[in-house]
Amino acid sequence: MNSILEAKGIKKGYQTGGEFLEVLKGVDLSLVRGESVAILGPSGAGKSTLLHILGGLDRPDEGKVYLEGCDLTTAGDGNLARIRNEKIGFVFQFHHLLPDFTVVENIALPLLIRGRPKKEAFSLAQKLAIQLGLGARLAHKPENLSAGERQRVAVARAVITEPVIILADEPTGNLDYDNSIMILELLKKINRQRMVGLIIVSHNPLIQEYTDRRFALKGGYLSAL
Repeated sequence: MNSILEAKGIKKGYQTGGEFLEVLKGVDLSLVRGESVAILGPSGAGKSTLLHILGGLDRPDEGKVYLEGCDLTTAGDGNLARIRNEKIGFVFQFHHLLPDFTVVENIALPLLIRGRPKKEAFSLAQKLAIQLGLGARLAHKPENLSAGERQRVAVARAVITEPVIILADEPTGNLDYDNSIMILELLKKINRQRMVGLIIVSHNPLIQEYTDRRFALKGGYLSAL
């Protein structure tokens, strides 16, 4: 099967004071359509750094990342922004919803950025919100939602553009056990039904139960679990 994502020899480090800290020392990872991967590791292991590189939010010091054959490491900033909007759905620990926007407006935002007509974007957002159990919250703003509902809105926003891959960074980090299960089941359902690639990074071992392959990120390298 052809990979939709290929990461080869990813290295990344940061200068901290007078010391250079190498966080990623040579990470290789591939993902095919409809596959899900869990990456576990403690805080500071480089999980978010790796995910940001895979999603074109950051560039590696060395190595290559290919998304459907496109080299993200050499793409210009404008092209990267377009690829992120069209092909990648991001879900973060902190949902990053716009506080003055309603549920429908927050979900529709990526389509509006793409230039879709407002009426069409809102219609698609409303339909998706209802599918994800948010039908009674369409006109609510984030402050009036529960933590689980806010994260569901974030998931809806990530998939409204029909991306080829979802990258989830500690998606259950701010949730209790029941809401964590709900979000992981939702991500798995979307992964299966839409054949979207899924990578979840977390310190929460629960994610292993909802993915096809599992890795630990430790000492700058990935190892299979």
